[in-house]
Amino acid sequence: CSTWGNFHFKTFDGAIFYFPGLCNYIFASQCNAPYEDFNIQLRRTVVDNAPTISRITMKLEGVAIELRKDIVTINSNKVQLPYSQSGVTIEKSSIYVKVASKMGILLMWNEDDSILLELSEKYANQTCGLCGDFNGFPVYNEFYSNNVKLTALQYGNMQKMDGPTEHCEDYAPTAIENCTETSVRIFCAFDDICQKTLTSSAFAECNSLVDVTEYIAACQADLCRSEASKNSSCICDTIAEYSRQCAHAGGQPLNWRTSKLCPKQCPYNMEYQECSSPCADTCTNPERSQFCEEHCMDGCFCPPGKFFWTVFDDINNSGCIPSQQCSCIYNGHTYATGTSFAEPCQSCTCNGGQWSCQDKSCPGICSVEGGSHISTFDKKTYDHHGDCTYVLSKHCTDETFTILVELRKCGVTDTETCLKTVTLNVNKGQTVRVQRKQGKGHLKPWGAKKLGLTNVTVFRPSTFFTILQTNFGVQVEIQKTPIMQVFVRLDAAAFKAQTCGLCGNFNNIQTDDFKAISGIIEGTATAFANTWKTQASCPNIQRSFENPCALSIDNEKYAQHWCGLLTNSTGPFAACHYAVNPSVHYTNCMFDTCNCENSEDCLCAALSSYVRACAAKGIQLPGWRTDVCSKYTTSCPKSLSYSYTISSCQPTCRSLSEPDVTCNIDFVPVDGCTCVNGTYMDESGKCVPANQCPCYYRGSPLPLGEVIRENGLVCNCIQGKLNCIGAPNPATDCESPMVYFDCRNVSAGTTGAGCQKSCQTLDMHCYSTQCVSGCVCPAGLVLDGNGGCIPEEQCPCIHNEATYQPGEKIDVDCNTCVCKNRKWECTKNQCLGTCAVYGDGHYNTFDDKRFSFNGNCEYTLVQDHCGKSGTTNGTFRVITENIPCGNTGTTCSKSIKVFLESYELILGEEHISVVKRGQNDEVPYTVRYMGMYLVIETISGLILMWDKKTTLFIKLSPGFKGQICGLCGNYDGNGINDFTTRSQSVVENILEFGNSWKVSSTCPDAYSIKDPCSTNPYRKSWSEKQCSIINSNVFAACHSQVEPAEYYQACVRDSCACDSGGDCDCFCTAVAAYAQACSEVGVCVAWRTPSICPLFCDYYNQHGECEWHYKPCGAPCMKTCRNPSGKCHNNLQGLEGCYPNCPPDKPYFHEDEMKCVSLCDC
Repeated sequence: CSTWGNFHFKTFDGAIFYFPGLCNYIFASQCNAPYEDFNIQLRRTVVDNAPTISRITMKLEGVAIELRKDIVTINSNKVQLPYSQSGVTIEKSSIYVKVASKMGILLMWNEDDSILLELSEKYANQTCGLCGDFNGFPVYNEFYSNNVKLTALQYGNMQKMDGPTEHCEDYAPTAIENCTETSVRIFCAFDDICQKTLTSSAFAECNSLVDVTEYIAACQADLCRSEASKNSSCICDTIAEYSRQCAHAGGQPLNWRTSKLCPKQCPYNMEYQECSSPCADTCTNPERSQFCEEHCMDGCFCPPGKFFWTVFDDINNSGCIPSQQCSCIYNGHTYATGTSFAEPCQSCTCNGGQWSCQDKSCPGICSVEGGSHISTFDKKTYDHHGDCTYVLSKHCTDETFTILVELRKCGVTDTETCLKTVTLNVNKGQTVRVQRKQGKGHLKPWGAKKLGLTNVTVFRPSTFFTILQTNFGVQVEIQKTPIMQVFVRLDAAAFKAQTCGLCGNFNNIQTDDFKAISGIIEGTATAFANTWKTQASCPNIQRSFENPCALSIDNEKYAQHWCGLLTNSTGPFAACHYAVNPSVHYTNCMFDTCNCENSEDCLCAALSSYVRACAAKGIQLPGWRTDVCSKYTTSCPKSLSYSYTISSCQPTCRSLSEPDVTCNIDFVPVDGCTCVNGTYMDESGKCVPANQCPCYYRGSPLPLGEVIRENGLVCNCIQGKLNCIGAPNPATDCESPMVYFDCRNVSAGTTGAGCQKSCQTLDMHCYSTQCVSGCVCPAGLVLDGNGGCIPEEQCPCIHNEATYQPGEKIDVDCNTCVCKNRKWECTKNQCLGTCAVYGDGHYNTFDDKRFSFNGNCEYTLVQDHCGKSGTTNGTFRVITENIPCGNTGTTCSKSIKVFLESYELILGEEHISVVKRGQNDEVPYTVRYMGMYLVIETISGLILMWDKKTTLFIKLSPGFKGQICGLCGNYDGNGINDFTTRSQSVVENILEFGNSWKVSSTCPDAYSIKDPCSTNPYRKSWSEKQCSIINSNVFAACHSQVEPAEYYQACVRDSCACDSGGDCDCFCTAVAAYAQACSEVGVCVAWRTPSICPLFCDYYNQHGECEWHYKPCGAPCMKTCRNPSGKCHNNLQGLEGCYPNCPPDKPYFHEDEMKCVSLCDC
């Protein structure tokens, strides 16, 4: 429907009429429906004798939009264009302001006389207003009322809508305007410009598509009226409208304007085209026009160059340039083509809008922060609340070095763990051990000086750090203030893909970092870490789901305020955000600050870890301690008093717990600093009262307020003395078949119970410093993990904490593994890769990198049109668009477009529609329904599984490895480079990555959204309670296979965010995503109940029948009408949903009618 020029209107059904009203009229609105989706009104005024549209008001699903020249307001607030929110997109091209809504409404206004409105066919027979009733008959029901024929004037006046205090006069015709046929004819006889132009060669194709006679008549009427009003621009408007209608009908009007007839000017060096693609190629997206779905439009476009096409420079806004001259963007800075930047690990050069990068060999860094957060050499992060000595890293084959860390529980809760000792063992012999002391204590390196190590240097660059430097490329940096943390740097050339331990294998592939010695990849961090214990006596750690911040409101507020500095985009750490993503550090900081007895120490340690990570990337953050953690800059020993004559031994804290050997030595009095007035010197040389002294337990200090557990005793430190509760375990009673080993009656050099082997630690060397008494297995036997002793060859295999006997088989993805000799031998099939997108913008890429990104545009999810690998002529492209439904911009459903060869599939509003764009006869895909999911399989090896709401799983055959790009990553096995932008640079910032993949460069960039649980605090407790089902016993079978933490956080976030309807959907989708991940590894969980996310399968049963049932993990391939053989070429893991049990007489399932039929009825 449209209106243009001198008060002309064309209805949806094609009737053209003239109505010169100047009031506010309903242009089009939805009527005859229980809920009004849209209502569009307009008002015209006359300026310089020419009518123009002064104001358009629209109400689209409750959003009130008002358009005036150069001003757009939404719900009475002025907005900047482009605008995209709650399902409405408004953008401005060279000529038109375009308003598009997800409901199927497109309005284009040229900010002057003309409006073009396109409506989806679903509104047929449901419209009112000047645009008519959309019933397919031009005259009927618009111009008839109670069987009386109306004139255009009467019909128009019926659509008037006055404001609350306005009274606008109906338009009444005057004599002067009445152009009679004769006057038109006389006027036009000598030069019929209307007839000539509208039937000229420019419109040859159009004349066969759109009837031209009514437009010639309108044009002639314009000429006649313009004689009276002295304005001849009206005929331009009518000819332009005919051109637009022709383009809308699929024609290609040519340029009809000349320098004399209706000329148009363009900015920059652009040219005016009558019909060109509205999806213009730009520097940021040079392939935009390849998949344009809109018909051509008039406007200003980039001209074709002499040898190559030019694109619009949307980076510098400097008009049209050849694509080779495009600039590149990195970290918000613009680089001209040919310029480059260098970072410690890569250098990149801009080459016509695309980065080409060279990786430099960079040392690997692995760290243990906060006592439980481990980051591997391949940048995989995980948490482990250990209670043992673990192999942090070692050279797998020849053990040139081994680094051990001792993690111990050091607080009231199980999740409070501390790093106690770090041991570096060189060439299986020389050992340097660094132990934690209270306060600023000196880390005592044992053995470095005694052994006279030639290849290890120990030095302290500052009072906070000790560094162990080897001459073969291993550096261990130990931080001890505020709490002990360790950072290991390895030389890439020497140790790439050579290491194993908690730090992973340093091969640049994140997905196999949890590979155990037995040769199989463990599913969870806990299962993996337990395989690297060095002592058999340590307990296997169980996973804990408690959130320490939920235990104390004050701690949580404190943590949120101070840890929030890390992610604050204007805070002291913001300068580093582009290089080191702060989100992991923020999560660790929140956890540690809430969990620690001494919150400030743990907070400062977490912040200093981020500062250290930035320094490793070459970014210094001076002055970060000005507002936070400033106490460490001032607390140097000041408490000592000077005395001239000190003749007795120092009163030390150690002397409170055990005799001090220096007191037996007589020495000449000296002067110096000493502790006076009942204070004692602690490890750091500071004087403290007795109640602040650490206790000494087996020679090592136990800081104040810390708990130690051993042999059934729980001891803590009070007034410098150990205070224990509980009864000590009887020492010498060992359960059969174990025997007691007593260190007191053996020769030196025996290791004792500390080196007792178990099936789990058989492959570990024993790292022991002293003899330990305790229970051991009789000679030749090892512990089986359940208290018994068995011969070594009977040891089982272990996978995800379950034990398997020799010869047993298990399935891992698409491979089969056999247990042999405590190791797994697996087949080497290449499996399908999976990318999951679910809920409110949660992505899990093919290489298993997880992130959340929320934008309201269309984004390229995955495509094989990637410039770098040379496959420019790709075969498929998947585009997704979020359809929002919450006030916080939360997504409630997705619309997905799949471009396959010459087909386009559109998935939206719970169904699929197909647009054919070429001549190809063979259909390259099949569609089937499996439970809740719609499954599309293509010939090329792409599988899409969509739950008709927000969840989408994409599976790709291994042949596409490294060939694809988009938000799903590049599928090369390495998660580190998954954030590759469209211009081929690898970035850390999720927003920069996500925004680079938007399809239309005119759509606004996404910006970081606040945590929805802090925006809607009233929803937080409900969300945490509902989502705890993921951590509960319902999913217990899956916890050891698939790490639930990420899914739980996503669930809480989404449930907080869905605040305007759809909240149960958001919650159910998030839980279903975890259930589906469990199903993929073969764990079937029936989690839906009548009260939690029920599925109503009975809906499909005919009256009184009972064929349909809910199956939590789906059914195998069914015989269907589309697939009567019942064989599927990709045997997908079951998808949950409603499935029919078809009876023998009707064995085939009819997917369109959703019922069982016999073969004849298919």
